[in-house]
Amino acid sequence: MNDRISQSQWHIATDGSVIKSYPKALDHSDPQRDPPPGRKYLRYTTTRQLELADLYALDEDLARSNTFFDRLSMVLRVPAWVGLLGVVLALFALPVLGASSAVATVVLAVSIPLVVVGVLGVVLLPGLMRRRFERIHADGGLASSTPKVLKEPEARALIDTRGTVSGSPSGDGR
Repeated sequence: MNDRISQSQWHIATDGSVIKSYPKALDHSDPQRDPPPGRKYLRYTTTRQLELADLYALDEDLARSNTFFDRLSMVLRVPAWVGLLGVVLALFALPVLGASSAVATVVLAVSIPLVVVGVLGVVLLPGLMRRRFERIHADGGLASSTPKVLKEPEARALIDTRGTVSGSPSGDGR
């Protein structure tokens, strides 16, 4: 299971909304520093009554989707880089090395479609990813994939309210 998922906690508030909390992230500008203390809290409105198992399934679906798109992205990047290398070879290296113009033309003819595949991937993939991300959230019972960020005191007040159900995929909960 994804390490980020195992560190997250879900809370179902008494009003039916859900809150996801997880440790604050490292500072990418200075990765040597420890992450700031505390947790980040995101509040989602729901379209139906949810159980913790629904929220864990949502996390797993999102992780599977991310893995799929990471692999698809790599599949599209490799031909693009090979195609770009082929274009450079066909236009610059092969003529300098004394290869015939027919060889350079064939390498160029094969390379251009590979570059086009990569460009199409860059253009189409983000939209596909976003639609799938939205659909997973909707199917998981959330009204939107865009949460409201809560300040810690507000989040703690909601979480500590009697009747709030909390848990994490690792089994910690109340």
